[in-house]
Amino acid sequence: MNPMPVVMYLMGLEAEHGLLTQLGFAKRPHPEGIGSSLYLREDTLLHSTGLWYQGVLYHRPKERFYRAPIPPYPPAVHPEAEPLDFGEGLRHFLPFLKAYEAAVARLRGEGRGRFLKRLPPGARRHLKDWKALLGSEHAGVL
Repeated sequence: MNPMPVVMYLMGLEAEHGLLTQLGFAKRPHPEGIGSSLYLREDTLLHSTGLWYQGVLYHRPKERFYRAPIPPYPPAVHPEAEPLDFGEGLRHFLPFLKAYEAAVARLRGEGRGRFLKRLPPGARRHLKDWKALLGSEHAGVL
């Protein structure tokens, strides 16, 4: 089960539409000028190539989790990062992901239906995983 490609795509849309700042994230340029901006919150960091939450990094290019300090910032992975079993990493992220989805639903006042219809192919093949883990309450009518 891997809902993370859908999570990352949706968070990218929310960054593009300014919702992340409304959810308490501060937008900052990447210190090395790599790719998109960083979005920082007390215990969370988002970049287009990764999501770090309380000591665990989801690295999008490799589709895997690591126990890792920050910095370095994604797309880099700390040289002493410890690879985690995918299920363990996902369980670590689950409280954040559920709270995040609930906050987005409150802020938007609607489900995810219209956004999920336009997923790119790389994320679309993980939609059933996203729905199983996070989507039942927040997906809206598909």
